[in-house]
Amino acid sequence: MHEMATIRKACPQANCPPLQGSPDELLSREWLLTDGCGGFSSGSVVDCPTRRYHGYLLSSKRPPLERFLLLASTLDEVVLGPTTVSLSTFEFEGVFHPTGFELLSDFQLQTAQPDPWVEFSYRHAMFKARKRITLLSGQNAVVLSYQIETEKNRSCRLQIAPFVAMRDYHGLCHRGEGMPFQTMAHPDGLWVQSNDDKNISLALTAKTGAMSWKPRTDWWNGFRYRVEQERGFGECEDLCIPGQFEIQGRSTLDCTIVAAGFVESYEDAENIVVEAPAQSSKKKATEPRGDGAVAARLIKAADQFVVRRAGHGVGQDQAADPGSTTILAGYPWFGDWGRDSFISLEGLLLISRRFDEARRVLATFASAQKNGLIPNRFDDYGRDCDYNSVDASLWFIHAADAYLRYSKDQEAWDEFLFDACRRVIVAFCEGTDFDIRLDDDGLVCCGNLYTQITWMDAKCDGVVFTPRNGNPVEINALWYHCLHLVANRCQKADAEFAKRCLALIDASKKSFVAKFWNESAGCLFDCVDVEPDPAIRPNQILAVSLANSPLPAEKATLVLEVVTEELLTPMGLRTLAPDHFRYMGRCTGSPFDRDQAYHNGTVWSWLIGPYVEAHLRVRGSNKRTKRFARRLLEPLVDHLDSAGLGSVSEIFDADAPHEPRGCPAQAWGVAELLRAWEMTRTD
Repeated sequence: MHEMATIRKACPQANCPPLQGSPDELLSREWLLTDGCGGFSSGSVVDCPTRRYHGYLLSSKRPPLERFLLLASTLDEVVLGPTTVSLSTFEFEGVFHPTGFELLSDFQLQTAQPDPWVEFSYRHAMFKARKRITLLSGQNAVVLSYQIETEKNRSCRLQIAPFVAMRDYHGLCHRGEGMPFQTMAHPDGLWVQSNDDKNISLALTAKTGAMSWKPRTDWWNGFRYRVEQERGFGECEDLCIPGQFEIQGRSTLDCTIVAAGFVESYEDAENIVVEAPAQSSKKKATEPRGDGAVAARLIKAADQFVVRRAGHGVGQDQAADPGSTTILAGYPWFGDWGRDSFISLEGLLLISRRFDEARRVLATFASAQKNGLIPNRFDDYGRDCDYNSVDASLWFIHAADAYLRYSKDQEAWDEFLFDACRRVIVAFCEGTDFDIRLDDDGLVCCGNLYTQITWMDAKCDGVVFTPRNGNPVEINALWYHCLHLVANRCQKADAEFAKRCLALIDASKKSFVAKFWNESAGCLFDCVDVEPDPAIRPNQILAVSLANSPLPAEKATLVLEVVTEELLTPMGLRTLAPDHFRYMGRCTGSPFDRDQAYHNGTVWSWLIGPYVEAHLRVRGSNKRTKRFARRLLEPLVDHLDSAGLGSVSEIFDADAPHEPRGCPAQAWGVAELLRAWEMTRTD
């Protein structure tokens, strides 16, 4: 065992960038593989789990949600005569055991579909080893492949003991709660069935004829997940080993194991065909580099969030529909959220011209429209949707228009998009759920002191941390913008409705500046209820960035200047100016503490998109301003090589050094960085 304080260099054998640094640095770097259905594999670059969401096989029972951690990890040991060497690494309170990270010599990651993989290479005085984890796209299955090379004619044995979890991916296993599953051993593997009514199954089967399964029951107690403890979840986990695979070899040894979830029988897993990884392993996975390759990296990252959905909506048929597509807001814990999907649509799907999938995303959410509102999110476990959002419906209109601009798909507009957009506008005018209504002055009013229905929606223990009931500034900027979009689109098909939208535009524009302009601060009030809220927040930047703005040019310039001075950081925009009494510089601690900081200072990566767009609208979209804006994006591009490798984190601390927090892979962070990157092209 090693105490953390005694480890000076985590991977002394490694020269590759992902494995350079202290243990704390390496344990904060994460890899992610996705299967296109909501399932994933994830972990740290030293293959030591630091989250309850880290594991080799996390599968979705009802794509893309209702996810379970089936196979947590494996204990891998190479036996050479009397010497047993472990390749694995786990953390317990104050110690690492075993310490396989000391043997790590290389790390490779390939996230591209189909069948993404991660590979760990090890070097020992008596052998070299390679372990590859391949997630099979759309199959709820992961393949573990091993290759051992020893001295000529030296015999060796490889022992692979799986840690089986069989739990909801938000939960934890505890030995005192009893065995969570029952098993049935086979000569070359194991069948596992959960002991509850969730009907969760897992088959572990060897794809190498010489490999055998040896049953045993062995509990390991007290796995520490350091990121969970940092997030205020101090509980440790206990995991069970129900047996181990063994294979004997001489000079070289190759073997493959398949772990398949939700299969009806052990034989189903045996029938999964996998390619031998040994030959493909000779080619190192590389991430593209250089200015011209940034977009390619972001497009590859974007693919991880686009997934198949099996059934959707209240009252909708829940049968699996291979044509239904949705967007996961972030890994590891977010499901599909309307607001996030529509903000992300251009960056994730339209820039890369994935129009069929973009149309299906819009259709998925439109089909669940209720009382004029587009769902804010689909429930993780049931059939219901949450509609508690005032802006998801407006962002839907924005995304629908963007889709039409890129695809020219007039049929989609005629078939369902226009009707969905019209229902949104009618519902806002007539009044709908969550106190959403149009005031007499032509501005949108919504919510009350106990609701949180804008994107600043943090709430914990009944406390709403950013109450924005009344007239929120970005909601009314979106309203004005969306009225323009619909009026322009429906002039021929429904001239009467277009005329109605134009009248609403006039009323909104007359009231917007009068109600929101804060003369003393030279910017916009964040929200107006009984009294205007002078807090300087990034929501006002949308009144500048959106193509249809209610602001005159001189006031748009002033807003940009204030946001730049008070909120701009290298990683995006702060959610509150530092001199405000509610400002919190770090988003750490208990869930209550983190929710309190979530929109009271914390930097959000997605806001870099609206900021860059606002900058180009105010300063002009020329080569000089584009080059300046491109330089603003460089820290987020560099961030692709830290935290969630190849992806963009959800949030960052408001205070320097702006440590990444929240989800290590967030859809709108990736999408808006890609959109901003494309906006600043000068070729």
